[in-house]
Amino acid sequence: MSVNGSVDGDVFASEEFNGAQFVNDILNNSRPGEEVKKLHKLKSKLNAESNTASEQVKDIIFDHYRQFIDTSKEVASLEREIYELSTLLTDQKALIENLMDLCGQEKGSICSVSLHSGNNNQQNPLQLLMHKVEGIADELNRLKPNEKIILQSEFTLLSENTMEPVHTVFLVLLSETFFICYPSNNPKMKFTFSSAHRLDSVAVVNVKRAAIENPFAELIMQLMIFPEQLYLKCDSPRLKKQWLEGIENAKRALEKEKNLHRQATIRAKRRKSSAAAHPLDPRDRLSGIKSQNSEAIQEEDQEKIEADMEWLRGLENDLQEEISHRHMEDAVDLLMDAKQAKCTDPELSARIASYEKQIIKMLSDEIKRPGALHGGAKALHRPLTLLKTLGRSTYAIDLYLKRRSSALSQRAREFTISEEPLSYVRHVSTVFISAILEVIKEFKSQIDDYCLVVQWACSELSLLLSLIRRHVLEVAPTMAVLTNAWRILAGELEVLRYEGLDLSFEVNRLLAPSLRTALEGNFTNIIESTRLRIQEERWQPFNLETESNLNRYLEEMSDLGLCIDWAILPHQPNSLSISQSGCEFARVARSLSRDLSLLKSSGHLRELSIDFIRTLWSDYCELLAQPINNEVHNFTCKFIVNQLIPLCEEIYREDLIRILLQKRFPILLKYVDRPLERLDSHEEEDV
Repeated sequence: MSVNGSVDGDVFASEEFNGAQFVNDILNNSRPGEEVKKLHKLKSKLNAESNTASEQVKDIIFDHYRQFIDTSKEVASLEREIYELSTLLTDQKALIENLMDLCGQEKGSICSVSLHSGNNNQQNPLQLLMHKVEGIADELNRLKPNEKIILQSEFTLLSENTMEPVHTVFLVLLSETFFICYPSNNPKMKFTFSSAHRLDSVAVVNVKRAAIENPFAELIMQLMIFPEQLYLKCDSPRLKKQWLEGIENAKRALEKEKNLHRQATIRAKRRKSSAAAHPLDPRDRLSGIKSQNSEAIQEEDQEKIEADMEWLRGLENDLQEEISHRHMEDAVDLLMDAKQAKCTDPELSARIASYEKQIIKMLSDEIKRPGALHGGAKALHRPLTLLKTLGRSTYAIDLYLKRRSSALSQRAREFTISEEPLSYVRHVSTVFISAILEVIKEFKSQIDDYCLVVQWACSELSLLLSLIRRHVLEVAPTMAVLTNAWRILAGELEVLRYEGLDLSFEVNRLLAPSLRTALEGNFTNIIESTRLRIQEERWQPFNLETESNLNRYLEEMSDLGLCIDWAILPHQPNSLSISQSGCEFARVARSLSRDLSLLKSSGHLRELSIDFIRTLWSDYCELLAQPINNEVHNFTCKFIVNQLIPLCEEIYREDLIRILLQKRFPILLKYVDRPLERLDSHEEEDV
């Protein structure tokens, strides 16, 4: 691999890679003094490759993380819909059974009484359970109508101290209840009912007794029922996993059902108190108000206030529970309902206000947490939406934008200043503009808060421009670096303009003055060197000394779009009939036209670039317009007028120089072999 070539990652990953030999191969055939320069170039390319690979890995990880979050949300949504549908069907089933009771129809068996289910698939497990367990029928009759069997299995009870088998137990897991059955003395029944427990009082733990040499350690689980604890051995790891997950899922579903029931109760009480204070028929209420005296009106208002206060006191406990379980959506719903009620107790109002502050702080901490920006605003949709529901829309967006600003500032501090300034400009511009573009797309539909986004975008663009100004414009770069840096930045801003955000005024305000100063400094050096060559012009042939030098120079000029093999002197085969200053001016003029053509899109810098071109050509045309009877002078004039001027105008795409000749230097028009027309277009060189 050469220093100027591309870095092949497979070379470094191979087992035969030798770092010392790799560096020695690069430094072979190096002239004394160039070793350090080559090593610096190698280091820069390796750093660039490392940064590119790191960014690609981060993008892949973030994309997978975002897909995982979206999938989790879809799964949670589907689970919620399935549960709501199941609850609705259960309620409808209970209602139908109640109607059947009113019509005098009785339930057909103890099985139907136990779980009130007409499904044959459910009756069969119940019948098997009653034939298998003695004394369980009475317990089944006491269950709620919507309870159903989830799991039932046999386990081996182990001694707590020795972990030796004691006897077999039979466990039954239902929606809200847990049955424990021990071996029966009745030869007709295998088990006898022992105890029933509420599901929320049962806990199961995965036990691994590594200290005991037990080949069945992976099959043991601990069942904790205060104040007892049972060690059970499962028949297979699959059965153990099934029970661990089954008990956990059943407890989670029970907790969710309780929360939904509590929310429905609170809202029902709220609607009942509101209906008592405001009858449904407005005409009846109006006639009642007219017939009541002021005392009755005060009594009605007092009853409404007392109903609200009673409802608020009950809501306070529910609000505390939702906050403790971090159920932010339910907590915000309760808080919004509380705000609609009239509270006459200052202490209760203060406590509800403190709960609101606590919720806002928890949501804010969720936005501030490390890694919260992975996935953008979509990953923070929940806390942002809840803060907006609480009337903190501006605060929520401002908090999110500050979080994005801190992340961008951190990345800006990690940027490495490479030896290639244009690579730095391209990298830092892409990072900042991509972040601004992402935020614009996220909040484009939120018109009310879009001004905050625009203000934030201006602030981040200001930081970007300060980095470019400090590390590129103020380190005395070349004219090509300055103009191409402007081109890169203008291209990135065009992406923002396509999305509806034009920040060019910020660039013209913050960067254009510094760029103008740097351009003027560069042009001053160019025009001074040109004037110095003009003063030293003696109109002598350009002697290249050897044929190889001549051929190489002709190739270089041909690459620039200038063919001057016609200017070779026949009596001096290694010389050109064009002056050396003319050839050097051709290089400078073409390069300046190429660089300044990148500034034509800017209204602030276009006039400056035109002044540079006119100044450079005016000085040199004054030299050519002098009355000198010299063959070299004549050939130089023909070369400049017939080849260089059309080429520069083709690159800059304006007829500035032709107009300058016609107005100020008409004497040079006699050297025109054909009308000054545009030549074939030449591709601009990359810097």
